Amino acid sequence: MKNDLFHYTSCGLRNVYLRNGFRVKETPYGRAVSIENVEGLHRAIGLRIARNKKRLSGAEVRFLRKELDMSQATLADCLDIGETTIRNWESGRIKTTGPGDRMIRILYLEYATDNSKVRELVDRLAEANRVMHTKTLEFMETKQGWREAA
Repeated sequence: MKNDLFHYTSCGLRNVYLRNGFRVKETPYGRAVSIENVEGLHRAIGLRIARNKKRLSGAEVRFLRKELDMSQATLADCLDIGETTIRNWESGRIKTTGPGDRMIRILYLEYATDNSKVRELVDRLAEANRVMHTKTLEFMETKQGWREAA
């Protein structure tokens, strides 16, 4: 570790280095690093990315989307664009558009700063996407009639 900095690549970004907040341990399998308060670290990274003036890179779009707990399909639906566009942004094949870039930032900033309405909306979108992509549908008969099984 150069100059006691830890190059934190597990978040999917290549330019993140930690000065502290981590522990290095030697194990029988080699060196292991544990990060203290990963959620707080990711929030700090996300806020820095969302507040930065330059256009989002593909890796940054992916990072913010994952922090929002959204699939590519859900984010595409939210932005009213194709899922392929999200994939292309994240892979770096095409650059984000101005409106898409701004909306991702706004969503993340509101979500990360505890705007409960936006947080609830994002959580509901993620849940709806999980339900939409469920392969099996289960139902049960109750006294009130047939209903989806929980």
